[in-house]
Amino acid sequence: MAADITVQARSARTSRSLLSRFGLSWRIMGLVVAAVMTAEVLLFLPSIARFRMVYLEQLIESGTLAALALDATPDNMVTEKVKRSLLNNARVDAVVLVEPNKPKRALLNIPPRPDMPSFNLMDRGALGLIWDALAAMTRDGAYYIRVGGESMRLPHAMVWIVVDELPMRIAMYGYAGRMLILSLIVALFTASLLYLALRWLVIRPLQDLSADMTAFRRAPEEPGNERPATGRDDEIGVVDREFRNLQRELRASLRQKSRLAEVGAASNKINHDLRNMLSTARLLSDRLARSDDERTRKLAPTILGTIDRATRLASEAIEYVRDRPAPRLAEFDLADLVDEVGVALQEQGEESDPNLLRNWSNALGGERRVRADRDLLYRVLVNLGRNAFDAGATTVSVSARPRGEYLLVDVADNGRGVPPDVAAQLFRPFTTGGRAGGAGLGLAIARDLVRAHGGEIVLAESGPGGTTFQFSLPLNGV
Repeated sequence: MAADITVQARSARTSRSLLSRFGLSWRIMGLVVAAVMTAEVLLFLPSIARFRMVYLEQLIESGTLAALALDATPDNMVTEKVKRSLLNNARVDAVVLVEPNKPKRALLNIPPRPDMPSFNLMDRGALGLIWDALAAMTRDGAYYIRVGGESMRLPHAMVWIVVDELPMRIAMYGYAGRMLILSLIVALFTASLLYLALRWLVIRPLQDLSADMTAFRRAPEEPGNERPATGRDDEIGVVDREFRNLQRELRASLRQKSRLAEVGAASNKINHDLRNMLSTARLLSDRLARSDDERTRKLAPTILGTIDRATRLASEAIEYVRDRPAPRLAEFDLADLVDEVGVALQEQGEESDPNLLRNWSNALGGERRVRADRDLLYRVLVNLGRNAFDAGATTVSVSARPRGEYLLVDVADNGRGVPPDVAAQLFRPFTTGGRAGGAGLGLAIARDLVRAHGGEIVLAESGPGGTTFQFSLPLNGV
């Protein structure tokens, strides 16, 4: 069984390799030849039937002339020698002329027999004539048949002849050979014309276009030596122009992305160094907070807040340019994670301003087991909560409910809402939502982390009474 499958696979590969050696032009030429030959075969069938019928009608006419020769004799009788001469000249072996109101006239070398096949041309339809012609071509050797029909000289008479089919069969073979040669000539001529037309109008433009596509795929950012655009107005011209437009747009986009990647790499290095410098500045600010000078101690919280915002901006920029992480799924309690995020956000608020009110509410209503990456969800909740508090909210509530195959998590605050002109582009990078001091990357990062889990995050509600962000998590993991 395995050997048969291997042989079939090899034969399939061989067939594909043979087809790949012939281009589209040759395949079209082969199809045209096959189509023309099929049409010629369909024309050959009625043609060969017509050839046989005309051949037999000519024999009936010549047999009628031989039978009418009996009228020139006194008693409608001829000698055996004259009879054979008349039948040989008529190319028949027997003829019987039946005319109304006149005696039957007959010349017989081979008398008709009951077992002899009989054909009446007057009663045969088109399909019958085609069948008779094909059957005649399949026979071999001498084969006597009895054929009846009308004569043009005697419209009301019935003429029956007995004839050997062999000479007619040889003539039909010759006619079929001539038809075959003519069909091949017509098919090759038609296919050649169509091949040249398709080669000039379709194949060559497609080859040029495919060569351009291959060159563009190998070096999409290199302009290269582009050939001038075609001036055709048909479908090939439209494809060529659209491909060139696509080339220009993609090259411009790739150049822009390359420059952005270079800028991102440089910014990443700058941010790394900046974070180190800010860490040193924070240590120095801590010393200022313990200074004996009261004015210096009052300036310390402002300096610390500025340093923290700068550090956060650098951290978010570095985090955003990284590739989307692959979640490491594990089952844990979402309520416990929400409590942990609330503690972290409240500590951050106390560090920046001890008098700042931050109320973090866990509204999950008890344990909620989920299967996700705990660290990534921690970052999502921290970004959403920190954005809410930075935008002026004093209370943030987290709740969740299942819907279908997903768990919907709502993060609602009592802030002043998102401005309408910002809501449409809220998840785009560097959209700050109208607040100062932010990089505008927190929501973009949160969206990437949620999508990495197979979910989505949306702005569910926003108004003077507050804002609600909602993100979904698959209940069974990614």
